[in-house]
Amino acid sequence: MTFDEKAWQQEVDARAEAAGRLFTEFVKTVSTLRHPLRGCPWDLEQDHKSLRRFMLEEAYEAAEAMLGTDEAHLLEELGDVLLQVVLNAQLAVDQNKGDIRDVVTAINSKMLRRHPHVFGELAGQGINQAEIKSNWDKIKAKEKAVKLQKAGYFSDCAKVLPALTQAYKIGKRAHTIRFDWDTAAEVLKQCQAELKELEHEMVGADQDRLHDELGDVFFSLAQLSRHLGVEPEVAAQQGNAKFLRRFAAMEDICRVRNQDVSHLTRDELEALWKDAKSLER
Repeated sequence: MTFDEKAWQQEVDARAEAAGRLFTEFVKTVSTLRHPLRGCPWDLEQDHKSLRRFMLEEAYEAAEAMLGTDEAHLLEELGDVLLQVVLNAQLAVDQNKGDIRDVVTAINSKMLRRHPHVFGELAGQGINQAEIKSNWDKIKAKEKAVKLQKAGYFSDCAKVLPALTQAYKIGKRAHTIRFDWDTAAEVLKQCQAELKELEHEMVGADQDRLHDELGDVFFSLAQLSRHLGVEPEVAAQQGNAKFLRRFAAMEDICRVRNQDVSHLTRDELEALWKDAKSLER
């Protein structure tokens, strides 16, 4: 079956036009929620700071849905993220500091600028994945260079992010100036050294020093993840999911055996964990 360029473009145009109409209605809906006289009292009380936790929660819920196979649920969660984008843009309107048009214009311009192999001078030249990534990194570096002239080298890494993601970004930035380990094996040795230091501090039980050493362990693990080509936040979430999945299997076994998992001894729980683990193999 051959690709029909004309049909594809017609479908894109129709979908974009319909999405534009729907988005217009949604922007009006969110604007009305912030109407000074007849808006929602809760929405009118919000500011960017109070909405931060909702943005994070909705982003996490969407990320979780992306791991599943329920596309309808994912689309619903993406809608919740979009609400936060449009609502925060409306707050900008209320403060005379911009609006949703600035958001869309900025991200569209960025996508056009960062994809010269699709929209720019490199379009149609058939460059490979490695060249695409190289160009992307160069364009991003050029954009960041302007910002970094006015701020510190790691200024954009100080953003509010999950700690492991932030550590990952710090390591990537340090790598650009060769302030980094050469191999994953070297990072693993650093992780082992940090664990020994943590073990030493556990004897004294000084909470400040324990926090400090434990932070070094997490930071080193994030760098090991980076050198192994693994997103640390994703790896941590997978570890959490594995534990929850196995514990659910333990509960299933208990129901069959007419046992209460909360009444079992430590040894019984360990044995049950091994049983649940064997079921996965």
